[in-house]
Amino acid sequence: MTLLPKLSGRIIAAVLSTVMIMVIGFLFINKVDLEPKITPDFFFSSDSAIYKQDKAIQNEFPFQQQILLNVTTDNIGNPNYIRKIQVLSNRIQSIKGINSVQSITHGPKNLNAALNNPLWKRLLIGDNQKSSFIIAFVSTDQFAPLIRKVEKIVNDEQSGSYKIRISGLPYIVEQIRRNLTNDMKTFTFGAIIVSALMLLAVFRSVLIVIGAVITCVIAAMLTLIIQSSMGISIGILTANLGTIVFVLTLSHIIFMISNWSNASKDDGNAKLRHTLKYTLTASFWAALTTLLGFGSLIFVDAKPLNELGVGGTVGTISAIICAYTIFPAFLRFANVNPTKFTYSLAKKFPLPELYARRLTQFIIIMTGVIGLYGIERINTDPSLLSYFKNDSDLYQGLYHVDDNGGSSPLLFVIKRKDNGRLDNGASYDQMWGMQQRLSAQPSVGSVISLPVIMAEGNEHWLGRLLPWNILLDILSKPEHGAVAKSFINTNRDKAVFIIRMNEGGRTQDRLSIINELKSIPSQYGLKLSSIGGAYYLQGELASSVSQSMIIGILSLIALFGIVGLIISGQWIIAFSVMICASFVSIIVLGTLGALKIPIDIISSPAINICLGLIVDNIIHLTLAAKRRAKTLSNKTMSSWTVWKEALDSQSWPAIISTLTIMIGFSVFGLSDFPPSQRFGLEIVYGAGVAMFIALGVYPYLITRFSKLKTTF
Repeated sequence: MTLLPKLSGRIIAAVLSTVMIMVIGFLFINKVDLEPKITPDFFFSSDSAIYKQDKAIQNEFPFQQQILLNVTTDNIGNPNYIRKIQVLSNRIQSIKGINSVQSITHGPKNLNAALNNPLWKRLLIGDNQKSSFIIAFVSTDQFAPLIRKVEKIVNDEQSGSYKIRISGLPYIVEQIRRNLTNDMKTFTFGAIIVSALMLLAVFRSVLIVIGAVITCVIAAMLTLIIQSSMGISIGILTANLGTIVFVLTLSHIIFMISNWSNASKDDGNAKLRHTLKYTLTASFWAALTTLLGFGSLIFVDAKPLNELGVGGTVGTISAIICAYTIFPAFLRFANVNPTKFTYSLAKKFPLPELYARRLTQFIIIMTGVIGLYGIERINTDPSLLSYFKNDSDLYQGLYHVDDNGGSSPLLFVIKRKDNGRLDNGASYDQMWGMQQRLSAQPSVGSVISLPVIMAEGNEHWLGRLLPWNILLDILSKPEHGAVAKSFINTNRDKAVFIIRMNEGGRTQDRLSIINELKSIPSQYGLKLSSIGGAYYLQGELASSVSQSMIIGILSLIALFGIVGLIISGQWIIAFSVMICASFVSIIVLGTLGALKIPIDIISSPAINICLGLIVDNIIHLTLAAKRRAKTLSNKTMSSWTVWKEALDSQSWPAIISTLTIMIGFSVFGLSDFPPSQRFGLEIVYGAGVAMFIALGVYPYLITRFSKLKTTF
C-alpha cells in the first residue's frame, strides 16, 4: 500500500516531464528558424524616431546598397588589367539582385575619362592609382545567395597579378551573419558538452547530467518558440540567447541538486518537497532580478537590445519553469553522491575572517585602481573592422577598401538657408564648396553629391551650354539612369551628400565626428535638414548601448539592494549587496577599458549576466543565513558564525555553478569572431570575480558594517 503512492508520484513526474520535452521539442523543430536574420536596418526598431528619419531619407532619395570590389595591380593602365575589369564587371552585373555596375569599363568612356572626371575619379580610382573599384548596386535584401555568387566570381578571377578585395555594408552584414551562425551552432553545442562533462565530474551521475542538459536545452527551445511566435527572428544579439537561457536554467538546477544533497529526509518524496521549498524561494528572487534587468531593455530604441530584452524576459521565465517542472523528475530518480574533492574545494569557503578581510581590502584597492584608470577609457563605439580578426584576410581586405575611399555611408540632407531652390549656379557653387571641405576631412574617405553629378554632366559639350535646371532634367531621365534623383528631391530644395566614412584608425566615437562635420554646411550658406546612413545609425546605436549599460547597471544595483532588503529585512544587507554588485561592475568594465577591449553590441550583455551571477549566489547565501540565524540561539545575521554556517551549505553549489558557467563560456574564446570571443571571455572573467566577491567579500562586509553600527 505504501509503495503505490511512491511509485505513482515518481511515474507522474516522469510522464509530465516526458510530455513537456516531447511537445516543446516538436514545436521547436516545426516552428523555429535558427538562421540569424541580419540586415543593414537592424539597428533600430521601426517605430523609433531615428529609424523613421533614416527611412524618410531613403524614400526621398532612392539610394541602393553597394558592394565594393577593389582590384589591385601594379598599373591600372595595363590593357590586361582593363580586360580583367571588363570581365569582372560583366560577371558581377549578370548576378540576380545586382541592378547595375560601375567601373572603369562601365560608366566612363575609358580610363583617361575616369582619371580626369571629378565624379568617376572619386568613385572608381584608388589611392596612388594602383587600384580601381567595381561598384555593384544591390536591389535585394537577400544578401546570402548574392554574396556567395560574388565570392565565387572573385575566387575564379583572382590571380597573383590581381588582388580582389570585397567590402560594402551588404558584405559586412553577411560576414557577421555567417560568424554568428557558425558560433551559434558550433560553440553553443561545445559549451553544452563542456558543461555536461563538468557536471559529470562533479556529481558522478549520468542521469543528473542528462536531466540537467535536457532541461536547459528545453528551456532554450521554449524561449525561441515563444520568441518566434511573437514575430521576432534570431538577430545579432538573440543569436546568443539560447546559451544565456541555458546558463540561467543551469544555475537553478545546481542549487537544487545541492539542497537535495543536504536534505536530511529519508523519504524521496519528502526530500524532494524539502528541496523545492528551500530552493524555489531563492530561485524566484534571483529570476525576478534577472527578469527586471532584461525587461528594462524592452523600452530601449536600439532594436537588438529591444529584442534581447524581450527574449531575455521570456528566457528567464522559461528557465525557472523548466527547472522546476522537468528536472525534479530526473532528480527524484537519481542517486547523487558528490565526490570528496568537490566538498574539499567548497570548504575553502567560508574563508577565515582574517583572509576575508584581506580579500575585501584587495578588492577595494583593485576596484579603485582599475576603475579610475579604465572606466574613462571604455570604448562602446568600436569600428566595424573590430568585428573581424586583425590578421585575417577578411579584415585586411576590408581595411584596404576602407583606406581607399571609406566604407561606411553617412547621408547629409541639406537645404539653402533661405530655403531656395538648388538647381541653379549659385547653389552649385555653395554645394561645391561644401563638397571640397567635406572631402578634406581626415575621417572622410570620399564624397559623392549633386555638384559632382553636375560636373559629370558638364563634361559633355552640350552640358556646358544648358542651364543647371535643364541639365538636371536630363540627368533625371531613365535613359540616363535617373542618377540625379538619388541626389536631389522632386521640389529641388533638398539635396543629399553621400559620404563614405573611414572606419580604420578611428579614435573618436562616430557621433563626435558627425558633430564636427555638421558645422560645415552653414559655412557655405546651407543648413542640415536631416542625417542618416549606416554610419549615423551605428553611432546612435553605440550611444544607446552606452546609455543602456549605465542606466541598466545602476538600475540593477538599486534593484538588487531592494531585493536584499525584502528577503532579509536589514538595510545593512541591502547596502552590502549594492556595494558588491558595484565592485563587479567597476572591475569588469574597468578591465575592459584598461586593456582597450571594445564593448560592441554583441558583447555588451556580458556585464548583465555577470551581475546576474553574483546576485544569484548572494540571494541563495542570504536566505540560507537567514534560516541559520533562526535556528541558532542568540545569533543574528550580523554574526560571522551564521554566515559560516550558510557558506557550509551554499558555497559548494555557488562554486560548481560558477565554474561550470566559466568553463562553458570559455569555449567561445576559440571563436574566429571577435565579438563572440569578447562575449564569452568577459563572462568567464566576470563570473570568477563575482564568485570571490559573493563568497568572500559579501559576508565580511555585512559583519563589518554591523560592528561599525554597534560602535557608533
